[in-house]
Amino acid sequence: MNSRLVLRGALVADGIAATVRRADVLIEGPVIAAVGTLDVAPGECEVIDLAAGSVVCPGFIDAHVHAEGPLLAEGSVEGALAQGVTTLVAGQDGESWIGANAATVRYLNRYFAPVNGALQPAGDLSVAGYREAVTGRLVQNVAVLASQGTIRHNVAGMAAGPLGEAERAAARREVETALADGAVGLSSGFDYLPSRLGGIGELADLARPLAAAGRPYVSHLRGYGPDVRAGLDELVAVGRQAGARVHASHLWGEPGGLDAAFTAADDAGVALTFDMYPYRRSSTILASLLLPAGIQDRGPEHTLAALADPAGRAALLGEQKLTGDYLRNVYLGSLPGDMAEFAGLSVAQAAARHGKAPGDWVLDLLVAAELNVGGHLDRPSLTEANLAWINGHDRHCAGSDGIYQGQRPHPRGYGAFAALAGAYLAAGPETGYQRLARHLATSAADVYGLRDRGRIAAGMAADICVIGPGGLSARASYQSPRETATGAGLVLVNGSIVWPRTRAPAGSRPGRFVS
Repeated sequence: MNSRLVLRGALVADGIAATVRRADVLIEGPVIAAVGTLDVAPGECEVIDLAAGSVVCPGFIDAHVHAEGPLLAEGSVEGALAQGVTTLVAGQDGESWIGANAATVRYLNRYFAPVNGALQPAGDLSVAGYREAVTGRLVQNVAVLASQGTIRHNVAGMAAGPLGEAERAAARREVETALADGAVGLSSGFDYLPSRLGGIGELADLARPLAAAGRPYVSHLRGYGPDVRAGLDELVAVGRQAGARVHASHLWGEPGGLDAAFTAADDAGVALTFDMYPYRRSSTILASLLLPAGIQDRGPEHTLAALADPAGRAALLGEQKLTGDYLRNVYLGSLPGDMAEFAGLSVAQAAARHGKAPGDWVLDLLVAAELNVGGHLDRPSLTEANLAWINGHDRHCAGSDGIYQGQRPHPRGYGAFAALAGAYLAAGPETGYQRLARHLATSAADVYGLRDRGRIAAGMAADICVIGPGGLSARASYQSPRETATGAGLVLVNGSIVWPRTRAPAGSRPGRFVS
């Protein structure tokens, strides 16, 4: 295709103004050159006349996604691309194998594979090494967070208690190196190990380099729902001590409590934002959903030994999370191949097929699978009204929390952006498309400091999603989670058409490692 391209005849939702406007968009190479009424001579550049009712939006940015594996292997995440997602922010929850040494990779392959997949150690896995490995192979852009749990395991393994002074210094140097190599922030995951072994002082020490770099501290909180205030207070305390902006991953709770926590953050002088997806169910490793922290704190081998101990097992079966009531809301998503028949069933349904109590059956499953099981938790307390309030809040940006492992992954990786788009358009297209652009692109660009993305304006990177006249529609469901969305008429990454695939130049890999 020509190095100059005009998108003509559509409305533009630029992520800046309050309403859409009719304008042409001139693209020169990888950059937007002009937006307005453009007089282009015949043959001067390629002109694409867009269908009436189309809307040109900035390419969407997934603020929270577990895509480092698919991007390394394939260069793209098709389920995201079909929704207009042009940039994916990986390295989430403090548990990425980006930045891991060989021992940490082995640990994560045992512990976190249902989320991030397993990686065979090969060469340099640092942020710089990942950047080099994906350069020239990407269809979409990727931004990467340094991962606190990964770094903690690098320097201290599964050691309990706070890091010593020398260990903190070593961990902080790893954060500084990651930022210098292009990381856009630091993530942690307080549901996970060893991330949750760090306290506020330790996390603040590691997060201090973020302030000078202008990057956020991003955290899967220690508590959500009824415990969300304590989780947010801890996040804000880290940000206050480190002097850094903070961002809460996949935030949910009751609106009144969230508003009070937001006000407390403002009063503390800490800028707080968050991401969330439009689904009631969550998705993570099954062990994290069901097992007490104490039997996980020393790593997978200790956990498996505890599950095999009759006395320990009997005590576990008294836990509330191993009762039939709770396990009716836990669904199986990712299992070893010889157990694939259970994917999509609730734990209670799968146990009933074997005539066993759900708690007994699921402990047997975890042992047989060596903990390599992913699951989805239905959260009845997360009402649709509360979810709509959260996803409509000015501090919100879209994050799918997409997981692409297993037989029945959560459909959010294939439908979150399309589902959110429909919600923002409920008030009408005139202002709705600008809300859509801000929530799906502009806000995440601001959170992560991606200064040349997330808006349609001269000088910005030409990451663009053209939404067709019928709007975006999510098709993925829990029964068919990999159904791609419809309605993205055209998607460009750095000025090159990448979707639909039939219009993309053969072999085109315009994506970049961005920071």
